[in-house]
Amino acid sequence: MRIIRKNLGLKGLALGIAIILWWFVAGESNVHVGFAVPLEIRNIPSGMAITNKVERQVDVRLSGPSTLINALQQREISAAVDLSGAKAGRETIPLGDRSVKVPAGVRMERVYPASIEVNLEKLERKTLPVLPQIKASSRVRARIVKTEVDPPSLEVEALPDELSRLKTLATEEIVPEMTEGVFTARARVNLLEGHAKIVGNPNVLVTIHFRK
Repeated sequence: MRIIRKNLGLKGLALGIAIILWWFVAGESNVHVGFAVPLEIRNIPSGMAITNKVERQVDVRLSGPSTLINALQQREISAAVDLSGAKAGRETIPLGDRSVKVPAGVRMERVYPASIEVNLEKLERKTLPVLPQIKASSRVRARIVKTEVDPPSLEVEALPDELSRLKTLATEEIVPEMTEGVFTARARVNLLEGHAKIVGNPNVLVTIHFRK
């Protein structure tokens, strides 16, 4: 009982302020506002890729007390779809209260579109040889005895039809800074296919041996 009576005046004052604030907010008229919000796609299953064009922005209609709505900023609203557990194939995912996050006291009235379609396809892997791309004049090229790449091949992950078009991998252009002895340079392997990516480190070490 002593604990309850302690600072009883302050507790009563705090309760009174809370009631007044609640009455003030509850007594306000509700207003409506719309926002265009980026839609984030989260947790795409490992070994899969989205192959269709997915809506990346949604229109969100909100309502709430005018004081909250007038102070509301777009960065306080977020929209996301979680694909963890999704299977390969086409799936229609509804958008609702669980997809859109808004500040306390603000209510989401609707979201458009009300759903999105996602098509997931499985990715495959293949190991391909790496060919160095050397940018040099014909005179400099004539002095090259051999080139070495370490590692000589890299693993690629891509859609099956993309892998069928890939026979070799190419590095970015390498410009030798010397024409005698041995020249080495780190180079990145580039991929132009849409969903294709290097598994692991995309950089290789290229060694160019010149004629003595």
